[in-house]
Amino acid sequence: MNRPSHPLAPSATRAADDLLERVDGAHAVLVATGDGFSLAQAQRKAVDPHRLAAIVSSIGALGAAASRETDIGTPRCLVIESSRGRLVVRCIAAGAHQLIVAVLTDSSVMLGLVWNALAQTERSLGAA
Repeated sequence: MNRPSHPLAPSATRAADDLLERVDGAHAVLVATGDGFSLAQAQRKAVDPHRLAAIVSSIGALGAAASRETDIGTPRCLVIESSRGRLVVRCIAAGAHQLIVAVLTDSSVMLGLVWNALAQTERSLGAA
């Protein structure tokens, strides 16, 4: 279920569109709430944003639990590398809101470029 009345929905839509355009080899971008609701998506490859939002919020929660257990600080990015691509998940605090931004890429994309683009997205959403 989308939450179009969420105060960050317009900014999330702009951020998803910008991120998809900025990362060559990106297939889809999703911005979700920390509790698993899709706020915005931009796609070149069809993905179910509602299912993906639930999944990436769980990934974010697992990253937070692992970070607490190992005392390594607040999680920022988690990467799922698969045989045909990557899913890069970034946990973002945007004011009082916890957001998850996920980027689906092909395997040729350099992770540093994705991380840099996600950092820019975090700054823009944090300023929204």
